[in-house]
Amino acid sequence: DIRIVRLEMVSGGPFDYTAGQYSELTFAGLPARDFSMASAPGDGYLEFHIRHVAGGAATSHVMENLAVGDPVGLRGPIGTGHYRAGHAGPMLLLAGGSGLAPLKAITEAALAAGARQDIFVYFGARAERDVYLESYFRDLAARHRNLNFTVVLSEPGAATERRTGFLADAVGADFTGLDGFKAYLAGPPVMVESCTEALDKMGLA
Repeated sequence: DIRIVRLEMVSGGPFDYTAGQYSELTFAGLPARDFSMASAPGDGYLEFHIRHVAGGAATSHVMENLAVGDPVGLRGPIGTGHYRAGHAGPMLLLAGGSGLAPLKAITEAALAAGARQDIFVYFGARAERDVYLESYFRDLAARHRNLNFTVVLSEPGAATERRTGFLADAVGADFTGLDGFKAYLAGPPVMVESCTEALDKMGLA
């Protein structure tokens, strides 16, 4: 239920943004909706991960009707939850569902900038069918020894060798403290809230 959409800027550019920010997109005159850029700045295109929302006019249009060459309106960039390049400590990126989009951009931006600190990316999904871009991140981790990628399923529905449970619990089991870390979170509100609470208890500043 997630479609990856790539846009080419044909007018109104240049479009300068920082990894982790989002934009307001308008499809076919429908109400505008906010989506995070999944591409790192300088990629030459804008990538968005758009999850279908039942009854949502804009996301239904993207899933069912959007075609190559269709014009899309864009306004942005927006948001203060973006990559802090000046931070030299470990990075913890926690994503739920299509919240993987801005964290993909942050990961790419950090690696492109030559970041040498450990980067831990956790991707929480409901079940196996909701896991996407795993091969991309596995390949990226194979080329960058400081990148770690972990998938956690909250409702696997069948026997699995993957990590299971809630994202906050998985992080709590893997780290005893987070002194010097910087965390980036994106996903459903309940996931962000539970993870924020867990990180606070673990001493994240």
